[in-house]
Amino acid sequence: MNFHIFRDNSHQVPAIFGVTTRISHAKNAKKANVDAKKHPSALVAVFASFALTNTPVAAAIVSFFVALAFVLFLDTASALDYVQFKHHGKERSEEGRIVFEEPGGFLLEARDGQQYIIKKSDIISRRSDDVPFVRYTNAEMIERLQEEFPPNNGYNLDTRNDHFMIVYTTSKPFATWYGNLMQKVHEHYVLHWKRLGVELTPPEFPMIVVVLSHKGDFRDYAKQDKVALADDMCAYYHRLTNRIIVYDMTGQQAQREEDRRRLTSGEISREMRTFLRQPNSDNNIRTIVHEAVHQIGFNTGMHPRTAPIPVWLCEGLALFHEVPNPNIARVTIATNAWTPGPHVNHYRLAQLRKYLDKKHRESPFRLMIQRGEGKSGDMKGDMLFRHTETALDNYALAWGLTYYLVKKRPKELAAYLAMMQNKTHESEDTDEIRIKEFEKYFGSDWEQFHKDFSVFLQRL
Repeated sequence: MNFHIFRDNSHQVPAIFGVTTRISHAKNAKKANVDAKKHPSALVAVFASFALTNTPVAAAIVSFFVALAFVLFLDTASALDYVQFKHHGKERSEEGRIVFEEPGGFLLEARDGQQYIIKKSDIISRRSDDVPFVRYTNAEMIERLQEEFPPNNGYNLDTRNDHFMIVYTTSKPFATWYGNLMQKVHEHYVLHWKRLGVELTPPEFPMIVVVLSHKGDFRDYAKQDKVALADDMCAYYHRLTNRIIVYDMTGQQAQREEDRRRLTSGEISREMRTFLRQPNSDNNIRTIVHEAVHQIGFNTGMHPRTAPIPVWLCEGLALFHEVPNPNIARVTIATNAWTPGPHVNHYRLAQLRKYLDKKHRESPFRLMIQRGEGKSGDMKGDMLFRHTETALDNYALAWGLTYYLVKKRPKELAAYLAMMQNKTHESEDTDEIRIKEFEKYFGSDWEQFHKDFSVFLQRL
């Protein structure tokens, strides 16, 4: 058995969770980089967030599990576990299911969908019974969220969308716009991939989004989540909590607090239109949708949450869907800031063309799809997405490869995705395995693959 949550995959630290290493923020990537020599574990990579963690606490946790060798896999489908444990310096009680266990600790999935990596030394008490695992009802979820985010502290809750619960401190119109946008992305994501023959499932848990009114609150929350952010990030998805955290880039709530009055719906609508006409609005929409696609992918069965999914694939799907409405500056209805497409991601296309014009000793596609094993300093695979020098190029390449496969090899892509959907935390993950898996569906002639891709690219 090979549980990737606790294996030494330091080169995978950003993995599919490196959302805050978005190429648009590559200039700040050095601030969020994780030193593989100081953090020798895949624990952060598999769970941290779509952001990099670079803290002593995270390093201590991941290093602890690296030393564990013997693994006991538990069939807990019919059992409910009740665990009291230390979490971020506080006592916490959760009921849920043990996903898998090692002698030194285990992974608990709570009834609200959050996952906890619990060391044996942090367990205060633990018991189990034969009660089947069932997620909290919506009423129970609402009660728990209101306990965590008290209304008397300025938090509100919007539960009108089918699959999302929006906790917010910003204006109601902005929170409503955000929730409607998430619902729209979810609907089109599911529809698109089902049309290509990819089987998806309804989310087991409500998808939680926390919309904060101030950038400062957003960054404080990220610190609480042990997430390191680039300076211009406005959102991130955290794979352990299964939540998106975002702040209101329009500044509506801040303005309302400063003026000591309530903005009218007309004023907020004008603010939203002004926001969408700002030079950076397309990048904000891109980031919001990018994070939404990660959350949706990990909740609809596209990406198993504990499986070793290649970074290029996870990021490639998010890059494929993230493209804002090409006519965003002329949008009059805020929910049309993003349209389903698929659109050419011109933001990535220019970078991709520059990258492929360079000389490459080996296929850049073959280099990117690997896990990233090898000598220290060997730049390939998942590592390429977390280093400033290579991130821009490889995010662009991940988008290009995904867009090409959707357009020209959809049946093979659907079969490849189905194979990935069947992976678990036990699945082997090496450079050789990744290459063989890719070649099984798309062929082993990398030179011809590159030529076919180049012809496709010239026509965009």
